[in-house]
Amino acid sequence: MKSFSNIAILFFLSILITNCSNSDDNSANNSQQFSPELLNGKWRISFFSDENETRTAEFNGYEFLFNTNDESAVVTYNGTTEISSIEVFQEDNNGETIWVLYTDFDDIENLGAADLSDLVEDWFITNVNGNATVIQFEELYSNNTPEILHLTKISN
Repeated sequence: MKSFSNIAILFFLSILITNCSNSDDNSANNSQQFSPELLNGKWRISFFSDENETRTAEFNGYEFLFNTNDESAVVTYNGTTEISSIEVFQEDNNGETIWVLYTDFDDIENLGAADLSDLVEDWFITNVNGNATVIQFEELYSNNTPEILHLTKISN
């Protein structure tokens, strides 16, 4: 009988341990909540992967100036500038409310080696670092491996 009660106690403790969450999540300490205002300013692409292929180098020299108030993006490369539109909105995704950035670069001529139409996506925000100088995104709708995009802030 004593061994049965020991087994029952061990079983109960194992259930408690596996169902507990760690409230001291380190990622929460190194990130912050996204708000559209954080996107305002000048950014560069610090990482871009498409179908598990890293394509960051194609976007070297590109700058993106986002203004969420007028939903615009100014893309600059080698002194040439093009203007496009963006949208920042919240959406329900599998019961969770997420922030989404839609980039509409279809009307922009390619200013350099990069094909800007590859950035036309609904990007959901996956992480914002603690000082909001890096925002990480993932392609929202993908039938394959999702595209990944990281923006690093250059200036306000």
